[in-house]
Amino acid sequence: MSDANSSEENFSQKLYKFVECPLLGLCFKTSITGKLIGMLVISLLGFSLVSIQHTLALQKVDKHLHELQAVSMPQYKVSQYILRQLNGFKISLMHILEQPDHQSPAVNQDILLNRQRLDDFKRMITALRSGGKVHDVARISNETLDVFTVEPAARDTEVSESLAEISQELDTVDADFARFSEIIFNNGGKDDEAEALEDLLGSLDDLYDLVTRFTVLVNTRHNTMVSESGGIIHDSRRDSILISLVAAIILTLGTMLYILLIVRPLKDILENIKGIAKGKGRLTHQISVKTNDEVGQLAIQLNKLVDNIFSLNSFKAIIEEEETTTDVHRRLAQLLHERYHFDKLIIYELQGNSKKMAVAYATDHELLCADEVVADVNLCRAKRTGHPISFTQHPEICKHFPFGGKYVHHCVPMIAGGRVIAIVQFLRDASGTPSELERFEDSVKWAMRYIKEATPVVEAKRFAMVLKETTLKDPMTDLYNRRFLESYVDTLIANCKRRHAKVGVMMCDMDFFKEVNDTHGHEAGDAVIIKIAEILKSCVRASDMVIRFGGEEFLVLLIDIKSREEVCELAERVRQTMEITSIKLPDGGTLKKTVSIGYCEYPTDTEGFWEAIKFADVALYRAKDEGRNRALCFRPDMWTKETY
Repeated sequence: MSDANSSEENFSQKLYKFVECPLLGLCFKTSITGKLIGMLVISLLGFSLVSIQHTLALQKVDKHLHELQAVSMPQYKVSQYILRQLNGFKISLMHILEQPDHQSPAVNQDILLNRQRLDDFKRMITALRSGGKVHDVARISNETLDVFTVEPAARDTEVSESLAEISQELDTVDADFARFSEIIFNNGGKDDEAEALEDLLGSLDDLYDLVTRFTVLVNTRHNTMVSESGGIIHDSRRDSILISLVAAIILTLGTMLYILLIVRPLKDILENIKGIAKGKGRLTHQISVKTNDEVGQLAIQLNKLVDNIFSLNSFKAIIEEEETTTDVHRRLAQLLHERYHFDKLIIYELQGNSKKMAVAYATDHELLCADEVVADVNLCRAKRTGHPISFTQHPEICKHFPFGGKYVHHCVPMIAGGRVIAIVQFLRDASGTPSELERFEDSVKWAMRYIKEATPVVEAKRFAMVLKETTLKDPMTDLYNRRFLESYVDTLIANCKRRHAKVGVMMCDMDFFKEVNDTHGHEAGDAVIIKIAEILKSCVRASDMVIRFGGEEFLVLLIDIKSREEVCELAERVRQTMEITSIKLPDGGTLKKTVSIGYCEYPTDTEGFWEAIKFADVALYRAKDEGRNRALCFRPDMWTKETY
């Protein structure tokens, strides 16, 4: 081990002697940022050279490709087309000579076809010389086989001269064909016809030779440009390899220096980070700081970062397991007090649509905000604006703060879903020095991170509570619904058995309720449902339960009754109250309705709770059968079946 340390020290001494060179010494003594910038410059220089070399090569290849696509290939296509049509021209001449009657429509068609061929030749040659579009059209089907654009060939002298010769010879062919056509149409002598045909065939052969030589010339140029493009690509690949190799060597040397001068001092930091990542590190563990350079500053900031990350994660994991929003607020206040030493802290919680603020936590209730603000949350500037309010930054910004001059405050709203759900108020003595007030504001900024983490948890728990409440209550009447009964029935039965208590089960149903909806509309029906719910709640005790069982049916559970007469009295009181009550309708009118009621006693009539509800329902429908607007107690003769 000592030999290894000795060799390392000797290497370091040799290295620092080596860097006594001014240029290399400057490189070694620069900051980490300077070293990285130097490596970046070298990298960018190498990549720039490769990019420039590639760009130049691509420009050359693109130029050749353009020549091939816009000049060479169109010229080759036109020459092939002319050669193909020249053969067709000769075949057409043979067909004319074979016809016994030179005045026949077939001869006229062949002459017109050859005339069209000559016109096409002229247009194509003109396009090759001056530039333009060329259309390759099939003679029989008259369909366009190809359309391509040709650039003028004026820049290439040899090609221009060849095209000029072809154009001149084409004029000769045109003249000879005109003379031949005239003799054919005028039935000239055999000698004149033979002479004209010989001249025409000779000019056609000359044109064919010129076009053939032009095709060979174009093909040679094409092959030359393809070969040159391959050479450009080969040279570009070679130059790129050389430049990349030089850049790689320079970067390798720079990387070795980077490892020696930067990476090795970071090794201790990395080992500590690995320990923390594996769970071996402690939250209070600090990475040792040996220098005051960038590496030392990195260690300091990393200590803060790791501490904050662990603290935030631990805090969020803990509050997610809390049961209520109040527990979350208390946990938040406890952490802020322990971590940032806030000894004056109040958390206000907003209660749904209520204007009042509830105090979820307070270190000292004597420091609560003004009574009018607690009673009307809209007077709170932090709630109204949704922005943090700082007395130190903007003195007297809050008109309702009751401790001006004695304390400074910083109020932070907790915002979820675009609305304020709570407000955290930090206070401290106003007599502090400017530096102490500045530290107070910095601590508040750090505390806002934890407030931000706590906000969605608070909102989620509030939402869960509201959701649970809404699933168990009827939104129209605010009564418990059948789902609540299903979740509560086991508890109710257990309590009754433990205390040997009796429960009155009363089922109520509106008489002729369908007529209300059919005659007055569903809004009137809702008003009737709400009214009977109000009557039922006003008639029962606080310990009893009124449940909207379904539609216009209501179930009333009378807890701990002494006798059946109590149920009977309540049923009759509900019936009479409903009978004399005038219900106001949405259209301004009034309506009176009656109710039919059936009731029984649990567990006197049956030991099954759901069977007791069934018996009350049976008594209800017996009341309806006997004329409605009455309350009947269940009797065994009303239900003769063994099961319900």
